[in-house]
Amino acid sequence: MVERNPLPRILLESRQELHEWLVENHVEHRGFWLVQWRSVTGRPSIAYDDVVEECLIFGWIDSTVQKFDDERSGLRLTPRKPNSVWSAPNKQRLARLEAAGLLQPAGIRAVEVAKANGMFTFLDEIDALVVPDDLAEALGDLRPVFDGFSASRRKQALYWVKSAKRPQTRADRIAKIVAAAAEGRSVF
Repeated sequence: MVERNPLPRILLESRQELHEWLVENHVEHRGFWLVQWRSVTGRPSIAYDDVVEECLIFGWIDSTVQKFDDERSGLRLTPRKPNSVWSAPNKQRLARLEAAGLLQPAGIRAVEVAKANGMFTFLDEIDALVVPDDLAEALGDLRPVFDGFSASRRKQALYWVKSAKRPQTRADRIAKIVAAAAEGRSVF
C-alpha cells in the first residue's frame, strides 16, 4: 500500500527516547512510524505497553503495525482524533497515569473531548456484551444462537450495530446479524 502523504519512519529504542520525541513534537507533528527492531535481531525495542502509555500521556494513539523488512517493523503513532473510541485497557492505563500525575495537557484535553462527545464510554456496553433492545427484539428466538458466538464475535457485531451513522444502516446491519444467526453463523 502506498501512502499519499507518507509518515516519516523514526527509530527510537527506549521509552525515554519516545517520551523526549513526544515532548518536542506532539503538538505540531501529524504522526510517524515508530521503527522497532524485531525480536530476532536482539536489538533494543520499546515494550508495547510503554509505547501505549507514552501515547496516552500526550493524547496520541497507536494503530497499524507494518513489517518493513526482516529486521524491522513499524507501529503507526498519531494524535488521537476526537471521534476515537477508548478501549477498557487504555482507560485502565489512563487511570494509572492520571493518578501518578503523568498526563500532559494534550493528554488531558484528549480525555476531556472524549468524555464530552461520548467516545470515552462508547465501548462500555459493547465490552459488557449488552445487546441493545432493537437487536434483541430482532433476534427473538435466535438470541441463544447469538449468545453462543464467542465474546469477540459478539463484540464485533455489537460495535457494528452501534457505530452505524444512520438508522437505516443500523436496521440493515441488525437484519444481517439476524439472517446470519438463522444460518447458525456469525456475520464476522
